[in-house]
Amino acid sequence: MARNTGATVGRKQAERAARKAAAERKKRIRMGAVIALAVVGLAAILVLTWPQPDVGSTEAEAWSLPSLDSEGQRALDDFAGKPTVAAFFASWCTVCEQEIPEFRALSEEIGDDVNFVGINSQDNGRGMGDADKWGIAGLWPLVRDIGGNNGSSLSVETFGARGMPLTVIYDPNGTVAHVQRGGMSAGQLESLLSDLFGI
Repeated sequence: MARNTGATVGRKQAERAARKAAAERKKRIRMGAVIALAVVGLAAILVLTWPQPDVGSTEAEAWSLPSLDSEGQRALDDFAGKPTVAAFFASWCTVCEQEIPEFRALSEEIGDDVNFVGINSQDNGRGMGDADKWGIAGLWPLVRDIGGNNGSSLSVETFGARGMPLTVIYDPNGTVAHVQRGGMSAGQLESLLSDLFGI
């Protein structure tokens, strides 16, 4: 009798342990499903709200900004007569580390058909060091975005950039032809210039 009672107690303990383990598994599965749904939901929100590259409008203001590498100002009007690529960059921008040197190589390949200008924006003033490192100092005109929060008026208030990089392509009359928020390869830029201006 005692042996049967011990076996019964052991069986009941094993059943309780099995039920507890099953409940824990269900709990982990439910928690995993909740986390997966949250991640998918967050990804969907980011995709739906992230600004997409778009075509600008003639309402974008002409600019005149202080030179980054010399005294005085440089203005969008200085580049009239040719398409102009304004490449916005910041010292903290990891994408710029690859994008700007690629743009530099493209600008050397294209030559005088297109103006390139570097605009240091949303930065703390270390832009010249990056311009030297990337090989655009002395090659491109360089200016500094001003106004707004941390020197970001043109990039944020005019073009709605949430970060860097930002590339704005102007036609020979200074009208915005394309705005690219986020990174772009030199190949993509070259295709855009070809589509827009036959270059």
